[in-house]
Amino acid sequence: MTSARQGTEQQSRHQSEVDAAANRLRELLGADLSAEEIVQAVLDVPRIEENKKVLLRFQKEVFNGHDWSTETLARNLTEDFVDHAAMPGDPPGFEGVQMRFSAWASAFEDPMEDNIAIIGEGDLLGVMYNLHAHHNGEFMGVPPTNREVVIPGMEIVRIRDGKIAEHWGIYDFLRTAEEIGTNLTFVQRDVPDAVKRPEVPWAVKMTEADAENVSTAAEDYLRPERGWSSS
Repeated sequence: MTSARQGTEQQSRHQSEVDAAANRLRELLGADLSAEEIVQAVLDVPRIEENKKVLLRFQKEVFNGHDWSTETLARNLTEDFVDHAAMPGDPPGFEGVQMRFSAWASAFEDPMEDNIAIIGEGDLLGVMYNLHAHHNGEFMGVPPTNREVVIPGMEIVRIRDGKIAEHWGIYDFLRTAEEIGTNLTFVQRDVPDAVKRPEVPWAVKMTEADAENVSTAAEDYLRPERGWSSS
């Protein structure tokens, strides 16, 4: 009993010291946070740093390493991994990841993910990045153009036990379409007979001269006080 009581008293003193330090830090920073929030923020720092290592390992070994074998995926993803960015009908888990990466690799050569910023909170990481690749295969009906593309994107991943357990992603496919010389046509998913393939208006692609004329006309319209036009 004495040993248990001493342990409880020691924990209580420790908690009092932590609360005092958190309150002092709050005063020094002028932060509108509770002592509990400050303590949690401090405890999150090493956790977030470890989570970043997990994400960077996945990028290095899987995506940038062009290796989505089951062995490599199992080292980086949990067995019950869920990709919330998967298309309807995609197989779950590793099989779906392998299918999507293989399809991507068939259209884009040597993709490389270049991180711009990584932020974290708890077990979540948010990533803003540019994806560099070379368009050397058919993509959404568009034949290879041999163009270099840069695709902006944002992702959120949840880390559990040193692996990625969940993934959400948003990618600028409009930017991709522009860089390979096509337009995407968006249609409602509940229209059964709607055309879902991209339109490729090669014959009406705007020239630099056309773009300059449009820019001048827009400037004249928005600033009529200029009273002149270069066209």
